[in-house]
Amino acid sequence: MNEVLAALGVARRVAIVAHRDPDPDTIGAAIALGLGLERGGISVSLHCADSVPEGARFLKASARFSADPPPADVDLIVTVDFGDRARAKFALPARPLANIDHHASNSRFGTMNWVDATASSTCEMIGRLVDALGVGWSPEMATAALTGIMTDTGSFQFPSTDVRTYERAARLREAGADLQSITYNIFRNVRYEALKLYGMGFARLVREADGLLVWSEIHLRDVAEAAARDDDVSGLVQQLARASGNRLTLLFGEAEGAVRVSCRTSEWSPSIDAAALMGRFGGGGHIRAAGALIPGTLEAVRERVLTAAREVLQAARATA
Repeated sequence: MNEVLAALGVARRVAIVAHRDPDPDTIGAAIALGLGLERGGISVSLHCADSVPEGARFLKASARFSADPPPADVDLIVTVDFGDRARAKFALPARPLANIDHHASNSRFGTMNWVDATASSTCEMIGRLVDALGVGWSPEMATAALTGIMTDTGSFQFPSTDVRTYERAARLREAGADLQSITYNIFRNVRYEALKLYGMGFARLVREADGLLVWSEIHLRDVAEAAARDDDVSGLVQQLARASGNRLTLLFGEAEGAVRVSCRTSEWSPSIDAAALMGRFGGGGHIRAAGALIPGTLEAVRERVLTAAREVLQAARATA
């Protein structure tokens, strides 16, 4: 963190970049840090190649994100919550780059790399950074950071949740984080069209290996038929992962020329490393939650991934 602090200490213009297909952790981290830097007199721009997910748009500063890449004349680029340069989706200019992330699969692509795989979320890390900057917290900053923490921990249910997570959440609440807005917009406000899309995924649900493997798929035509959006798919995998007895959950989301694969695993035996499984296909993430964007048709990608999933599950069962 000290190297990142030193770079921020001399920068006057900073561009903060959230990853493609953004989630609330990358959006919340960018907003909390950006607003904090502005309190310290630094000029900040926010960038994300894809649209902010609807659930996170209640954060007022989310409207500031530009789909354009950072300008070439900034002093410093800060990437938040992604493990390799390609996750920016657009080209990043050749400027000093601070890479802040909590994914173990991070490729250390920055000029400076602050990667803490023990952190529950990138927003938790940003909390430490803002404290060290000494700029204080506004309620808007605190709400953005708590949004990322709550979503990346599944409301403090995931194994990455530890005492630091609870302490940070408490401090953000003290700083004015709006818990009710987070709860309503993130957890209790699903678009009707998204619910229709979920129904299509549930209708295709498949269970294998005595219920240990559960998977489903969403077709491109489903999104059109439900009048849904691409980002409506993102919440479905967590619902599928609730299937009783499952240890490995996969959701295949058809895209143009590729398939988005979302993977969730259980800590209970036989336990699978989601990041390692997705890493076979150029993806990454965490032990319990990971994903990959794999070129190819839905049918071909599905069979490749399911074959690998069955193999790792069989190996895990043999050693359980």
